[in-house]
This record gives sequence, structure tokens and C-alpha cells, in this order.
Amino acid sequence: MDCLEKGMPPLPTIAIVGRPNVGKSSLLNRIVGRRHAIVDPTPGVTRDRNYAEATWNGRRFNVVDTGGLDPDDHQPIQQAIRAQVEFALREADAILLTCDSRQGLYPDDRTILDLLRRSCQGKPVYVVVNKIDNPLDDVSLAEFYALGVPRLFPVSALHGHGVADLLDVVVEPFPRQSSNEADQAEEGPSRIAIVGKPNVGKSSLFNRLIGQERSIVDDAPGTTRDTIIVSVERGGKTYRFIDTAGLRRPSRQKDSVEFFSVFRTLDTIRKSDLAILVLDASAGEITQQDKRIASRIIEVGSGCLILWNKWDLATHDERAWQRLQAATRQEFPLLEFAPILSCSARTGLRVARVFELIDRILAAGTARIPPDRLKSILFDALTMQPPPPFAGQPVRISSIQQMEGPPVIFRVYTNQPEGVHFSYQRYLLNRLREDTPFEGWPVRLVLRKK
Repeated sequence: MDCLEKGMPPLPTIAIVGRPNVGKSSLLNRIVGRRHAIVDPTPGVTRDRNYAEATWNGRRFNVVDTGGLDPDDHQPIQQAIRAQVEFALREADAILLTCDSRQGLYPDDRTILDLLRRSCQGKPVYVVVNKIDNPLDDVSLAEFYALGVPRLFPVSALHGHGVADLLDVVVEPFPRQSSNEADQAEEGPSRIAIVGKPNVGKSSLFNRLIGQERSIVDDAPGTTRDTIIVSVERGGKTYRFIDTAGLRRPSRQKDSVEFFSVFRTLDTIRKSDLAILVLDASAGEITQQDKRIASRIIEVGSGCLILWNKWDLATHDERAWQRLQAATRQEFPLLEFAPILSCSARTGLRVARVFELIDRILAAGTARIPPDRLKSILFDALTMQPPPPFAGQPVRISSIQQMEGPPVIFRVYTNQPEGVHFSYQRYLLNRLREDTPFEGWPVRLVLRKK
């Protein structure tokens, strides 16, 4: 998590727990002040632990939303959710047991509170009664006093009523944030998004990279709904990995939950510094949906690593790998800059090399060509092949400069920006890459009128 960044002390953590569909994700969104978690009336939308960072009264802390607990459900997915909740409780400094005033006090609310009292001794547990949209409605609270807690916190996560009073009490024991810590928090490590179709092994890879069972893994496509963010230290470096929901074709998006999952994944790609495009080596083919996802990466200009997962289930001979590499380059011509690697998240095969390639790509994104060298590259390119005239007028390119990156962008000054044909831009890009490959990054030209 973000508390690992730059050697800072761990942030306090507030865990939100409760039955399905009591408004836990809405409460997280209200606390952090933005729509971070997917909210839908359908029970069971949240499955993994979903972290977000918040600040209140000068105190910075993590908030973790958890999947809904159903003590009577023994299905494998519920058992996985229960394991995620238990992990969240172990690392939490404060716990919010969320109940639903409209549904009233359920036996499961008592069961969960008893569980918290037994397993979280020494940690404060606050009972939050959500969905009280009228702050003067005390009748909805009456039956919850049977839980035997010294104080109830009536809130409306939807409208914000009571949330400030709740936070005033919960964060009071937390340390205040110094200005130096605030500056460090703004910087943070690079965002590395793991993207791909459903069921290609993104969550398994995510868990293997961070070294814990952080995301629920299931054979059923669509298990991951929210984006899951975890920062991890390795070799003195901090990596911020983001597990995302699998992207289906729009025609196969079943409901509003999946729609918002896809929307969140696309937004994550847009904000990421590097995208790991995960493909299924056991299938051994590249689909149209793989190409759509690749196009999203190209559009935002982030770095990219192409990873063929499930290599333990694929044909292992050298010819098969050569064919797969050739097919990758053929099907993703605009990702020719991206390195390709095969691995197995299940067995750990070559997962360590993923970190090596991430380091190389991130370093390449900050590489700069010295201004004098840039002038020389441009002069040689123009001498060998001048730009063709446009509308009967000569096209003159006067200078080029590299903008701060990543991403990798060069600004080119010319008398006729509209006259520099795409093919000539590609010629200039190839000359730049001959000098500095910028491995893993698209290189773009921005034309400006001189």
C-alpha cells in the first residue's frame, strides 16, 4: 500500500466491514471524497479488499472496503471474501461495522460484531448505522442499541450526514501529518496497471508480484470488479501495482456493475505510467478484444510490457515461442516498442524478470537526448531526406526539442505543421529511435508552427 512509499511510517488503516449491500462502498467513497469504489444495489459487488487514501483533520490514513460477509454462505467465493476481510482486520487500526437502518438489525449483524469482539481485541470497533437520510430520524436507530455498544453513529453515506462526526472520533488517535510527509505523498511511485481480457491471469500475476494473496482468484471470468492498488518494496525500489477488471467486448458487458468496472479500468490505463498487457499463452491466440485493449494503451501514450501468462500450460518448444513472438509483432504493429515476455503467475516462472523489465522501461521513459545531439539527428535526417513540399510550398523544419517525460514526446517546429506527412513523421521517429530506443515507450511528435 502507499504507506510503503519512500520509507514513510505506515499509515493508520480504517477497515469497513458488514453484511452485503449495507453501503460499505458508498461510505468509503464519502470518506475519501470521490467515487473510488463501485456502488450498485446488487449484493456482492465488492469482493477484494479495496484501498483508498484519505485525509481528515490533518491526519492521513488508509480506508479499506471489504466484501460483504454472509456467515451462513459456505460457497468458495464467500470463503475467499472472508479471507480478504480477515486480512483487512489484522492490519486495521480501527473498524467500522456498517449496518443498514432500512433493513433493520439482522442476526448476521450480531454475529459479525461478536466475531470482531473476539478477533480484534484491543482495536476500536465503531457501529455505523447507514442510510439514515433524515438526521432527526431516531426511530431507525432504536433496535440497534440491542447490540450493546456505548455509542451508535447514524450516517447517510449517500448524502454525507453524520460522516464528519464519525471521522472526528475515529481519527482522533491517529498521528497528524507533517508537511514533509505531505510532500512525499504527492510524489509517489509509478503506477503500473495490469490489464487484459477476463480470465487471463491478471489477479494471479498481481498476487505473485506483490507477494501475497491480495486479489481473489477464481476460474470464473469477472471475479475482479474494482481496481486494486498495492505498493510494494523490492530491492530498495517501490512499485505501485494496479489489478484491474477484465475488459470484455461492449456487447458482452452484462450489467451496470461490469460497465463501471470497465470504465474504471479504462480510466486506470489513462492514468497509469506503465501498462502490463496480459495475454493467455495457453490459448496461444490474439483476439480482437486484445487489440482493443492495446489500442487504449497506445491512445494514452503510456509505457507497455506485453506478457504471455500461463506459459506452464502452453507448448514450450523454442519454435512455438518464436511463432508467438512473430504473431505478437504482426497483430500489434503499433506496440513494436514493447518488450515481450512469457511467464507463469501460477508457478512463478520468470516473474522476477517482470521486475527487471519494469525497471528498464521506467528508466527508458526518463531518458533524454542532449539538445546538441538532437540538432545533429535532425540535420542528418533533413540532409538525407528533406520533407516533400505541401500545396506547392516547401516544408521547412527549423528545430526539435524533447519535452519533459515520461511519456516520450518531441516538439518539432515547422513553417507548415499540416504539411508534415505521417510517413515523414515516422521517418523522423525512426531516426530518433536509432539514437535512443526508448524501450517500452511510444515516441510522439508534436508539430508546432514556427
